Amino acid sequence: AITAKKIAVEVSGANYDSVPEAIRTSADHPNMQMSVSNLTNGPLSLDLEPGYMLESAEPGYQAMLVTQSIALNLRPHERQLSFMHAMCTQLHNSGPNSSLHYHVADKAKPALLQVAQFIASRNYLGYAAQDAVWSISDDMPIPSIGDDKNPIDNELQQLVANIKGVDLKKIKDEYKKNAKAAIAEFIGSKVDRNIPFEVKDSAKVAVGYYDIGGEQIKPIVKETLMKDGKHSVRYDPYPVALVGRRYSVKMYKDGSLYREYYFRQ
Repeated sequence: AITAKKIAVEVSGANYDSVPEAIRTSADHPNMQMSVSNLTNGPLSLDLEPGYMLESAEPGYQAMLVTQSIALNLRPHERQLSFMHAMCTQLHNSGPNSSLHYHVADKAKPALLQVAQFIASRNYLGYAAQDAVWSISDDMPIPSIGDDKNPIDNELQQLVANIKGVDLKKIKDEYKKNAKAAIAEFIGSKVDRNIPFEVKDSAKVAVGYYDIGGEQIKPIVKETLMKDGKHSVRYDPYPVALVGRRYSVKMYKDGSLYREYYFRQ
């Protein structure tokens, strides 16, 4: 439909001011939104299957993997706004925001496609599902998927192990022997400890550590007025105070989310 120019599609990170209250306050709220306009004189029925990739128009941001089905029925020239769940596929790139534009690309490669379809079939929306995607896309250790304390984690770990063709029990045993070293080996050489950015004219910039609920744990740079030019903020990705926790590093420019990097120790 897009290629035939029957519809116009705009995709971005979810604008939470537009998300209905009941959805916005849920534990696993959608992180993407899609506006679809029917450009024809007749009705259209459209489907977006899980497993399609959403690619950013700007470098440095994660490509997103759709993990739910979207079905739309559009009247002639009608526009509909839908919110949807998608998983990040590039662990150390920044997450989506409402000012960032994406486009619907091809379906994911077979391994990621299989994970997306499984997540959609079970309606898994939490961190274990995201970990499973990263285990395929970024080789995140399989035992670090979730916390191995509920059936969802075990199920996703087994799924990824099957896709990779490895023995899950053997992998878990090896991981437990030296978990900290395994994590350090995985992430130590891949993290850029600097957040580069450019300011035109001037902008108020703030950077901090945030918990999984979006509450600030500790500021890295309190709101500061930056002048025109190229800048960089250096930070510690793995502070001792956050050992054993999930968290993110967020940068805000003029009050809007500009970058977000996800971590787990």
